[in-house]
Amino acid sequence: MINFSLNESQIMIQSSLEKALDENFDIRLLNTNAEKTESLNHGWREIKELGYTGIITSEDKGGFGLDIFDFGLTLETWGSKLCEGPYIENTLAIETLQKSSNNFDQLIVDLSSSKKIITSVINEQIIEKNFLEITKVENELEVKGEIINLPYFDQATEILCLGSINKEIKFIVIPKKNFIEVSSSITITGQKLSKVNIKCNVNSESIIDSEKNLLDIYFQLFTLSKCFESVGATHTIIKMTTDYIKSREQFNQPIGKFQAIQHMLTDLYISYSEIKELIRYVAKLSIDDNNFQKLVSMSKIKCDEDLPKVGWIAHQLHGAIGFTWDYGLHLLTKKILLNKTLNGNSFLHSEKIIN
Repeated sequence: MINFSLNESQIMIQSSLEKALDENFDIRLLNTNAEKTESLNHGWREIKELGYTGIITSEDKGGFGLDIFDFGLTLETWGSKLCEGPYIENTLAIETLQKSSNNFDQLIVDLSSSKKIITSVINEQIIEKNFLEITKVENELEVKGEIINLPYFDQATEILCLGSINKEIKFIVIPKKNFIEVSSSITITGQKLSKVNIKCNVNSESIIDSEKNLLDIYFQLFTLSKCFESVGATHTIIKMTTDYIKSREQFNQPIGKFQAIQHMLTDLYISYSEIKELIRYVAKLSIDDNNFQKLVSMSKIKCDEDLPKVGWIAHQLHGAIGFTWDYGLHLLTKKILLNKTLNGNSFLHSEKIIN
């Protein structure tokens, strides 16, 4: 099994974030959020305070100048604490803007310092082919249409969207004030999703142009990011399960001493470790690598098939307490299942691998 050792700065990035998140980690509050009685974006404030909104922003624009692998490491910690907020959306928007041939320098600086926040639902727009309609009107662009299941609309100042102009699909950045929220729904983890409409004129410089295929790059990076997040949640599941079988006694000894239990937990750890090292390996590759898209799809399929099983078996090993609301194990399982529904299913990614 491959085991990527982390350098000193990477260990510091993870440990700093974990320490900051631990200070305010309260499973009761997260349960309240899942009960849909309170909106809670746990971890988002800590991300902004640590300056991690600029983790992959180049140093000349006030960022850390790190890469997708380092970003992925923070997402493991982010997922392990069940954090919510536009961290992935904001960071990948910065990555997209940095690859643009247009000048978005000031917006990148503002997003990296969290002066502005951007959200999006790009991958679902791609899968559903739900693009805004863009028409050139003199020196401006007329934009109209709707976006569904948009996360973090309340926290955002800008929206990154996909629109169709002259039969081409383009990224476009539009200020949130131009959108009208018409309805909202709540996910199984308590996350609010908005349905928004837009009909307005924007500056033609809002379009993001690039020689690179930005749509494919974004799709792959967002999919990989959600895999990192799910692996982080799985890490906490295994930790909770390990701690439980060490303390839960049956027949005057911890149940962790029974060989059948040991075998089950070993299987969980092997599945988790294989996926973790796979996605870390993929994150180390250049996005221009011929195998990058194929390996992202393999990672997504592997996460979707194996990580939910880890959750179910962990519930079984806990017994009745694993199914209780207050214990919180269900929140981690729900997070993995929610991520499974995003970014396409196994059939879509199998086709990507074949093609």
